[in-house]
Amino acid sequence: MRLFLTTVLALVTFSTLAQQTAQEYYTAANEAFVKKDYEQYSINIRKANDLRPNQPVIVAKMAEAWALTGRKTRAVQTIRQMLLMDATYDFQQNEVFDNIRNHKGYVSLIELQRTLGTKEVHDESYLTINAAALHPESFVLLDDGGLLLGSIRQKKIVSVTKDGLVSDWLELPLAVLGMKPDYENKHLWVSTAGVPEMEGFTSEDEGRSIIFQIDMETTGIIQGIEYDEESTIGDLVLDKEKRLWLSNSMEPYLTRTDTDTSSYLGSFSRLQFDLYDTQFSLQGLTLTDNEEHLYFADYITGLHRINLVEDKIEQIFAPETSLLKGIDGLYFYNNTLIAIHNGTKPYKVVQYFLNDTGLTIELERVINRGGDTLGEPTLGQVKDGYFYYLANSPWQAYDDGGVFNIENWGPIEVRRIKLD
Repeated sequence: MRLFLTTVLALVTFSTLAQQTAQEYYTAANEAFVKKDYEQYSINIRKANDLRPNQPVIVAKMAEAWALTGRKTRAVQTIRQMLLMDATYDFQQNEVFDNIRNHKGYVSLIELQRTLGTKEVHDESYLTINAAALHPESFVLLDDGGLLLGSIRQKKIVSVTKDGLVSDWLELPLAVLGMKPDYENKHLWVSTAGVPEMEGFTSEDEGRSIIFQIDMETTGIIQGIEYDEESTIGDLVLDKEKRLWLSNSMEPYLTRTDTDTSSYLGSFSRLQFDLYDTQFSLQGLTLTDNEEHLYFADYITGLHRINLVEDKIEQIFAPETSLLKGIDGLYFYNNTLIAIHNGTKPYKVVQYFLNDTGLTIELERVINRGGDTLGEPTLGQVKDGYFYYLANSPWQAYDDGGVFNIENWGPIEVRRIKLD
């Protein structure tokens, strides 16, 4: 869920850095640079990075700071980090790096950039849908080969046949974000939230989310769970005890909500993990098969999991060739994690193979990196040994003023890959 991420990540400007002190250190670093006090420049930009990690503009300047102060190995390492975030980073034309061109690791940076910039596609198109005007974010597969598609812009769910024919299914009061099916009971769980991209948005909608339980046969709403304080519930997962786990991207909270009361609108008793001191923007989440661990993605800091037996937060580690930031959708399958990266350039969908502890990524398998139809991938679903995902949600169709320009946007595509 990319909502508010341009603001949260401050990809172009630092006026909206996550913490004001990071902005102050960044400003101080620039002042030191102008004075050619490169040692102080390095100190301040590293402090900004400590407070706001994996921010591309900061990381790029940190690489320059290492080079300017003669830390050639650290400069090479930081350029590598930058390339994993943005493979278009033009370090080869930057004269600041002239003093590291003979470093033994420099050639590997050129090769890494070439590799990351090469298209790699191993999946296939499953369904194309003439539905870009809906601005869809998520879907749920149906047994007949069709699907239910959620609309951010028009605040509704539509039904799509396996031939791509679209018809209205259910209107809702807020933008449709994540959706998860309960096939056994024929129920659909839907997270909705007030976001500026939806039609009719007002300031009263901001920070408001409603989770709906819907009868998939009648489209009747069974119950709603409402959150009206600083919440944008972007994704959800249902456990075997019929409890919902929810990720809030507006404030870094993971919540477990009981759902055993029907025909009721309001917040139920819930368990909440406060991650405010360590996380920035929570996105996808997924349970292991035995439900002893809950993996979740933070758009800035990467992958983590909660040991639900011990209520302990644990970080997932990866080789230096993998950067785990910019993950939106996240799915567990046979001790692997399937991650949809829409916070990197190019966009990519990757399957990460975990070791026996589940805490370390041993192998990375690219599903799709920079494919021609990979617009902005968002959310997906594992079903019957396949992974399906929405490949080109039209977030880029909005201009700087928030105007939705969809005229030249093609059909929405759902792609898939066989996992077994």
